[in-house]
Amino acid sequence: MSERRFEWGGLGADRGDYVTAAEALAMLEVLCIAQADLAVTTAMTSGAAWARFERGDRWALVSTPGSRWFSVETDTGHRLQLVDANSSKDQSAQLLAAYVDIAEVYVRGDARPARGRGWGGSTLTLDVNGRHVILTQPLARRLRAILGR
Repeated sequence: MSERRFEWGGLGADRGDYVTAAEALAMLEVLCIAQADLAVTTAMTSGAAWARFERGDRWALVSTPGSRWFSVETDTGHRLQLVDANSSKDQSAQLLAAYVDIAEVYVRGDARPARGRGWGGSTLTLDVNGRHVILTQPLARRLRAILGR
């Protein structure tokens, strides 16, 4: 049985420090153990590992195909994505842990969207381990807000 592997920028799956979706799912499951006060679901869909963190009506979804990009999206439609074509296994694990931290801070907190500048939409600012992290809405969602749809 072969695993689907995400390739970015011509980097092949034979690269030794490549993280597969299955490895990313295992990392997510370990990171989720510390979140006993949150409802957490993990799975793999369409070649990407994901974890959904929930508390009440708030939720955040962390996803990655293993290497090369990482994403967190909230119930308000705000998200943060990173494409990193050069991350090693260790760096991928650190990035995944950072994105889990962002998700848990959002779900546990009370941050509310603030009106963004230009192109409509809004931003969401979180204090994650002493750093300000800004989540934004995708351009398509901002355009729909401007057009009233």
